[in-house]
Amino acid sequence: MATPELSTHSSRRRALVADVLLFSVAIFWGSNFVFIKDVVERTTELAAGSIVAGTVLYLLLRYLVATGIFAVVQPRSWLGSSRGDWARGGLLGAFYLTALILQTVGLQRTSPGVSGFITGMSVAMVPFLYWLVARRSPGRWQIIGAVVATVGLGALSLQGDFTIRWGDAITLAGTFFYALHIMTTGFFAPQVRPTTLAFTQMAVSTVALVVITPFVVQVTFDLPWQVWAVVVWTALSGTIYAFFIQSWAQRHTTSTHAAILLGFESVFAAVAGIVAGMDSVTWRLLVGGSLMLAGVSIVELLPGSKAIVREIEAEEGSAAEDAAGGAAGAGRDRA
Repeated sequence: MATPELSTHSSRRRALVADVLLFSVAIFWGSNFVFIKDVVERTTELAAGSIVAGTVLYLLLRYLVATGIFAVVQPRSWLGSSRGDWARGGLLGAFYLTALILQTVGLQRTSPGVSGFITGMSVAMVPFLYWLVARRSPGRWQIIGAVVATVGLGALSLQGDFTIRWGDAITLAGTFFYALHIMTTGFFAPQVRPTTLAFTQMAVSTVALVVITPFVVQVTFDLPWQVWAVVVWTALSGTIYAFFIQSWAQRHTTSTHAAILLGFESVFAAVAGIVAGMDSVTWRLLVGGSLMLAGVSIVELLPGSKAIVREIEAEEGSAAEDAAGGAAGAGRDRA
């Protein structure tokens, strides 16, 4: 029987591994902005110059690959799933797919770095969406952090006449749906097995794309190898890998750690954009990006209102108990 000291050491080691793996997800997500921008330019050319059509075609292929592989590798994720599981996954899938479409369309009219920083605003939006739903103020520091992040967004995106660029506005709209997805996942995650919640989201999104795409663009699989390379890579790294890692890692680390580490996606998007020549180091990128990162960090690191802190602690304690029960069940299944 393990001693308390060994058990504590093992838990800390798992938490460290979880944080490292979540950081790797941020690296993949951030660097993928460059690949996605390039591949959608190619599919847009095939779709007679329509950015929306090019985006939908790329996402259809990505989701078909990701969902097919996930279904084969994790058959338990969909076998025996209930109507409630599909309803929750369907709602989350709708939020995430809407966000992804808007973000990908916006990416064609802005740079990877700017898109990444704007997407990071979702972390600052979540406490305020929770405020609207639960009728509890997020707290002073969360409001200050959101204001700082908004000032950074203005420095990054506003033009001389104080208008916001079209691509940035579309990306910001997508960020709102990402925030909705994060908040709603917090409600649903304790009720559904992680792999089931992941698969139902992907499957519902895939069905929606299969229905929508023919009305937007002629579906074709006769595409250049560069397109297929990015489709397969982003399906594996940005969808399947990310879902697997989040499903495991967030059993062993806190939501705050996860949000902060995944927020580094914006930094890697900017670095990848600069390396690929799609971004340049300007005062807007440095000042705006720094303010947005500072605002997001304030929201995540400094305490919110006591009521919300208590609820978050209770939710994380419940999630930990569910994870322990799930691990025990998995052990029994293997035996």
